[in-house]
Amino acid sequence: MKIIKLSIIIPVFDEEASVSLILNKIKEVHLINNIKKEFVIINDNSQDHSRKIIQAFNEENPTLEILFINNETNQGKGASIQKGISKATGDYLIIQDADLEYNPEEYNLLLKPIIEDVADVVYGSRFLKNKGRKTSYFWHYNANKFLTFLSNLFSGLKLTDMETCYKLLDTKMVKSLQLKEKRFGFEPEVTAKISRIKNIRLKEVSISYESRKYIHGKKIGWKDGVRAIYCIVKYGLFKIT
Repeated sequence: MKIIKLSIIIPVFDEEASVSLILNKIKEVHLINNIKKEFVIINDNSQDHSRKIIQAFNEENPTLEILFINNETNQGKGASIQKGISKATGDYLIIQDADLEYNPEEYNLLLKPIIEDVADVVYGSRFLKNKGRKTSYFWHYNANKFLTFLSNLFSGLKLTDMETCYKLLDTKMVKSLQLKEKRFGFEPEVTAKISRIKNIRLKEVSISYESRKYIHGKKIGWKDGVRAIYCIVKYGLFKIT
């Protein structure tokens, strides 16, 4: 399958310590088949210097295709992703957190199955063969495994990592899904709705992962886990549209 452009959706909230690093990492990535990159950066009303850092990156890189969206109020990660998806113009898109837990150099691992026409959607799994996984939290690892199991139970999929940030999605397809979740419920919602698409080919590839600590800005907590269970039941079991 021919892909001309990849949109990279980057939600940002109070990430002044890492946002410049991640944007430059993305900038340096050379995509296979000379696929072009589109930066879609959504600043979710950050209270630190994230907005200024993003604006400086934009000004310093006039040759890059950058769309910068600034939320005047904090709307949540899911809402920011939805806004980014609505503005994306690439053939495919991928979600990229503004921290350094995921490595942009691995975009090509996810693109390859699409180009080879063996998948329609590709998830980057942190737990498939445990490639370079570095996580500091026992409960976080086991919570992810439980949520993935529960999601698979209702969706019929056989994923190892439903909660992964790295989801490579057909832009037109994901725009048609009518996503609703404003915070971290995005992951189970989008997975449940993708699973309903007839004859969808969803493939996982192994990716590396290095978890950051809460003192360094990690934001997801137990309340988000409870919400994820709610979303799995809502969109998976009851198949709410």
